[in-house]
Amino acid sequence: MKNLISFAILFLLAVTSVVAQVGINSDNSSPNSSAMLDVKSTTKGLLPPRMTFEERNAIVNPAEGLSVICMNCNGDGSGCFSIYLGGQWLNMYGYCAIPVPPAAGIPVQLNAQIIWNWNAVPIATGYKINTINDFATATDMGTATTKNETGLLQGSSYTRYVWAYNACGYSYPPTILIADALACGSTFTVNHVGGTVAPSSKTVTYGTVTNIPGEAPKCWITRNLGASQQPASVSDNTEASAGWYWQFNLKQGYWHNGTNRYPTTWVNTITENSDWIAANDPCTLLLGITWRIPTAAEWTNVDASGAWSGWNGPWNSDLQMHAAGNLASGGSLGNRGSYGFYWSNTQDVDNGLLLMFSVGSSFINTYQKMNGFPLRCLRVL
Repeated sequence: MKNLISFAILFLLAVTSVVAQVGINSDNSSPNSSAMLDVKSTTKGLLPPRMTFEERNAIVNPAEGLSVICMNCNGDGSGCFSIYLGGQWLNMYGYCAIPVPPAAGIPVQLNAQIIWNWNAVPIATGYKINTINDFATATDMGTATTKNETGLLQGSSYTRYVWAYNACGYSYPPTILIADALACGSTFTVNHVGGTVAPSSKTVTYGTVTNIPGEAPKCWITRNLGASQQPASVSDNTEASAGWYWQFNLKQGYWHNGTNRYPTTWVNTITENSDWIAANDPCTLLLGITWRIPTAAEWTNVDASGAWSGWNGPWNSDLQMHAAGNLASGGSLGNRGSYGFYWSNTQDVDNGLLLMFSVGSSFINTYQKMNGFPLRCLRVL
């Protein structure tokens, strides 16, 4: 009994004298300095008193700021949060958040097939896609952010509409996806965004061609990756025709306008012992998963089957390749208008293999991997 009385006295003293902050939960020993009561949890919420309209209004002399959950205080009889302010009870109406429209991803454009892609967005519980701008009749994709569509007409352009949704509603406006069921021989347009692969932002329309001697069952782009225009001649020395340059097995591209290079950072030494890995392939990263850098064997076959003995061979072929030059030691521009260098994805010991041509020669050569050369991309039909 004595112990019980002592405990009661200590409890009463604590209740009447505590002015310190209170932190609730085992990991909340240091409450926020602005709060008298700081409740932390990642699994449970804070539950105020719940009562009916009549019970709330029966509270005697409610204090300013007194808060309850009123179970039927909305006009339609639904519940809401109520707070007593200015001598009256006020109902607080919550906002139900709707997801933002998803950003469009890079579509995979095949002969009679398109793989549509879009990016996930916060607070979305699912996505819908449609051939028309109508959410109600759209196909529910669940949480998937890709759709494989087959049986399309080769060479035709297609438009799709995508929405993100949750219990509160769906994103607006819809995200519009546009792609082609790409027949090799047609063009396709890519909106390159400058960053860790493309060195600058630009929109490029790539032509495509097939039946190249030596590698007939492949589809090739007809200008260099990142080139704004087709070259005017085999010795065209413009940046717009050259496109971008890459060091071997690195995904970061460079442009050079004849005076300045971007990015300004440069990798001076590459000592790794590897072919160009798929995760770093700029063709795949910028054009889609079906595109890649040619192998050394593919360049060898094209060079031999075309009987290329100088730069007129690659220039007069359907690939229309020209002397786009290179970025040499330290990233300086060289040979633009006089030599063509085109990386393969294949290494030769510590060097990279490439197709090289000039006025009087065309052959497969090796160069140190730190050199920057243009890329031509292909895909298997």
